[in-house]
Amino acid sequence: MTSSERDPVLGARRSARAVALRRARDVLVLDDGSGHDPDPLWSRVREQVRREARLRVVTVEPPRDGPLDDGPTDDETVDEGPLDATPPATEHPVPDAPRDGPAVEHRVAPSLPLSLVALDDTVVLVARPDRTRAVTDRDAVLALRALAESEWGRARAADDALAPSEDTLLRLLAEGKTDTAVAARLGVSPRTVRRHAAGLMGRLGATSRFEAGARAAQRGWIRITDR
Repeated sequence: MTSSERDPVLGARRSARAVALRRARDVLVLDDGSGHDPDPLWSRVREQVRREARLRVVTVEPPRDGPLDDGPTDDETVDEGPLDATPPATEHPVPDAPRDGPAVEHRVAPSLPLSLVALDDTVVLVARPDRTRAVTDRDAVLALRALAESEWGRARAADDALAPSEDTLLRLLAEGKTDTAVAARLGVSPRTVRRHAAGLMGRLGATSRFEAGARAAQRGWIRITDR
């Protein structure tokens, strides 16, 4: 973008918004993907942020695989390694930062309430498809910053994201459900439940299902609540 071009969210290169972005040391982006620009919001932010800044990005988790498949038959080889539904790194939209840009800490969430760019504790750019508002009121900035930090805390690391069926499987196993009960809930066979449970345990480095549930909760993959 040249100095005369205007970003719909970040403004022109010499605008007050762009200057604030270049001065910021802690930048947190919620990008729900609703903008009309061909380049995602987080990518345009990264182009303007100083190299020394901390840049955190939460994007909406891309569509994932559907229900767990029943996998191979008893006569076929069973792969007990990582789950087939684990996405390759290329499915996540945040690549490595360029040489002259900051490193990107990327997390994903099933959904986001809005898109925004929080610049330290001084300015928050609230991005909407039709217009963008630069919020500078101290109380409003702190409230929006708290919202962004909450979404960051709830989001998962991009390489730790689970397919919805995996999330359900982990939660049910952590609740002590039997293979038969989990299979009925997911619409697969008990053997498929055991195969995918073994894969998740291997992914988590757990030696039991209880330990797998505990480790998954520690990573933020699932939330275990008292019943």
